[in-house]
Amino acid sequence: MRELPTNIWLMIISYLPGEIGFILRYRYWKRKLKYLGENVKIDTGVYFQKPDYIMIDDKCWIDKYVIIMAGLDQSEREKIYLKNKNFKGEPGVVYIGKNVHVSSGCIISGISAGVYISDDCGFSANCKVYAFSHHYRSRKNPANSEIHFGPMVSPERQCLVEGPVYLGRNTGVALNSVILPGTYIPDNCFVAINSVVSPKSFQSNSIISGNPAKSGEERFKQNE
Repeated sequence: MRELPTNIWLMIISYLPGEIGFILRYRYWKRKLKYLGENVKIDTGVYFQKPDYIMIDDKCWIDKYVIIMAGLDQSEREKIYLKNKNFKGEPGVVYIGKNVHVSSGCIISGISAGVYISDDCGFSANCKVYAFSHHYRSRKNPANSEIHFGPMVSPERQCLVEGPVYLGRNTGVALNSVILPGTYIPDNCFVAINSVVSPKSFQSNSIISGNPAKSGEERFKQNE
């Protein structure tokens, strides 16, 4: 009951339109997030899970109904870990660099492994970035048909895959694309519409597209 006034206040300011809404949300989350830089716009309907594990640097816009999830997972569930030697962040922390726009309806989950988004990146609507997700079967016992794809069963009936995600500077991620655990995207890449990006070797300054995604032509053409 002690948290009721705070929760009511958060509900009010989360959906308050206009400039006053931006001001009040900024002031509220400045006290709650692990770090919140200057001139950050947090739009209506944004949801932060484990805000003390979320860092947002200067001049970012977290657009309407974005969900950002972070924090450590202490459960005893089976986990498949994917290494990412290029990751620069912390386990369980979502870091969003300077000048980043996360468009409406995006989901960023850095639970357990972490997500690091470098400066000057942009996400179109409904993109998904996952460092942690349920897996469709057990690696220890692939024949175990009791494994369930979801959290609503006992821990021994779940298997998860986790791997830190790193997006290099000036990465663009187009509409409805999905970035999976363990992915590393170098600087100046562009992920095309509806792509599914998994841990592979991508060239910097390339257009990444498809399911599964592959590097294609150069994004920025070299002068001849």
